[in-house]
Amino acid sequence: MSIAVLAACLSPGALIRRTRASHHLDRGEAAYARKRFVSALRRWRAACLAGSSEAAFRIAELYVKGEGVQRNLAEAVKWYRQAAEGGHPKAQYRLGLILLNGALGGGVAKWHSAAAASDAELAKKNAQALFPSGFEVEPDPDEALRWLDEAASNGVREADSLVGTVYLDGRVRPRDFAVAHARLEVAAEAGVASAQFRLGDMLFRGLGSPSDPAAAADWYERAAAQGHPRAAVAIGSLLMCGQGRPQDKEGAGAWFEKAAEADDAQALYRAGLMRLCGDGLPRNVVRAESYLRRAGKKDELPAILALAEFYSRGAHVEPDLREAYIWYRRAAELGEGRAQFIVGRLCATGAGVVANLKESARWFLKSAEKGDPIAAHNVACLYARGDGVGKDSDAAAKWFRMAAEKGVAVSQVALAHALLSGEQGMRDTEAARTWLEKAAAGGNHEAKVSLAALYLSGESVPRDRDRAEQLLQQAANSGVASAARGLGNLYFSDKPANIEEAARWYRLGAEAGDAESQYRFSIALRAGNGAAKSPSEAIEWLHRAAANGHAAAAFDLGVACCVGDGTPRDVAKGARLYAKAAEQGHTLAMFNWGVMLRDGVGADADDEAGRAWIAKAAEAGLMEARRASEIAK
Repeated sequence: MSIAVLAACLSPGALIRRTRASHHLDRGEAAYARKRFVSALRRWRAACLAGSSEAAFRIAELYVKGEGVQRNLAEAVKWYRQAAEGGHPKAQYRLGLILLNGALGGGVAKWHSAAAASDAELAKKNAQALFPSGFEVEPDPDEALRWLDEAASNGVREADSLVGTVYLDGRVRPRDFAVAHARLEVAAEAGVASAQFRLGDMLFRGLGSPSDPAAAADWYERAAAQGHPRAAVAIGSLLMCGQGRPQDKEGAGAWFEKAAEADDAQALYRAGLMRLCGDGLPRNVVRAESYLRRAGKKDELPAILALAEFYSRGAHVEPDLREAYIWYRRAAELGEGRAQFIVGRLCATGAGVVANLKESARWFLKSAEKGDPIAAHNVACLYARGDGVGKDSDAAAKWFRMAAEKGVAVSQVALAHALLSGEQGMRDTEAARTWLEKAAAGGNHEAKVSLAALYLSGESVPRDRDRAEQLLQQAANSGVASAARGLGNLYFSDKPANIEEAARWYRLGAEAGDAESQYRFSIALRAGNGAAKSPSEAIEWLHRAAANGHAAAAFDLGVACCVGDGTPRDVAKGARLYAKAAEQGHTLAMFNWGVMLRDGVGADADDEAGRAWIAKAAEAGLMEARRASEIAK
């Protein structure tokens, strides 16, 4: 219809209103262009009064953006609805979009809450005056879909895309893949990138029809070409693995970088890995690090873990454990169980962060609660020792059991020891033996040593010397000093004692640095016959055991020095060795050192200190010391 004909159809009043509306609309546009938002609002309000739906749409946009007015979606909905009822297609679409999900009050709601805390009545009056439409929008899927359908019928293809998405995700309407496909296809053919991406997703995942990666790739690529970052990641992923298209790592890398330029977190991660490894994109460690950091700051968990590994292992740069800790900690805070374990370990060892057993326990516990068996073992150890947490044998047993049931041998051994000691309130040697058998079968040598002790004692199992010997030999041949010592004890206690065989095994433990083995070896060397007897070598091993903190070795060496047995007589040295053993709690050494101090033999006389040591020996139950104390009285 020509303008002349249209004018003829309008009454003079309607024509005047239309002209007035157009005038105010144009003046409002000019004011808006100069960022004079309040003037634009005034002009557009005047245009609305003259019946302009476009002006109502523009006012709604001001409330959405907070330009010249307080941002308020509830007020925007009022104006969108006025424009939509006047047949404005974009207003119909925007109204449907907001009503679909609803909207919280944002800053306005916070302002109202703060004001209400001071004066509820005044806050209510101010809210009614400033925001007559309120400041929150309740979701209304029925009205939303009605307006979206209206917008679609008026040619807004984004509305088709949104309706298709509603039936695809099934959030506010039951899923209907047929409807979703039809509506998305209309929008996709019209060039709506979001519809092209979602249609590609439906085809790739086989939603409503058999999976068709090739057709999916076509739609992904069309959306990606329009700058849709998730579509670029999708087509890149298909090219990377050769699905729907021939494998093309370079092409995949190009799409990932295109999406990375749009700051897509997954694309930044994928491009970062490719740049780091030089796979599909030229290797560039600096750019890779930048991509990964940008993705990590967006909480892209795989990127955060990649950064943590990047800094901790130092495969491409110098290791930086402080930076590694920061990223492992971020992953841990996001709930990643393995990262929680690593943070616990770093806090325990002080690598990259100040050592803090309380923090270590907290993170190990989080990881253990997610089912990590090694974390459970570590938590149990902390509870058993009271490190970073209160000492709690019940909690320790609980976590040892959890780790033991998942096959952690050291936990199986620890749980067995707890059951043998009765730490759980009752001693259960049969259960302990079962756990030791499991750990021993898995190759744990500590379990073999403990199990051998059970077979030798005959507690909860028939006494079996041969089985015990077999277990000890397995562990000793693997270099376990305590097992070598156990074999030495076994042969030394035989009737008659096999001194030569005992000495052979004691030597293995002694040479491995085990103080008890060194001490026992010295005894075997003194007790042997012929070539097996070597007093001078026995003294040498006593020296080593004493240096390793073995109190009985220090005492025996003190005796040897005092009487000149296997070593030159040196009473002063003997006295010093008695003193060392006494400090370590050796009862007879306390008595001998006390007597030497009291009588001034080998040391300066100190009657008071000497009597104090004799009294300590008496308190420990030594009869000679008790008699000496009685005589002194």
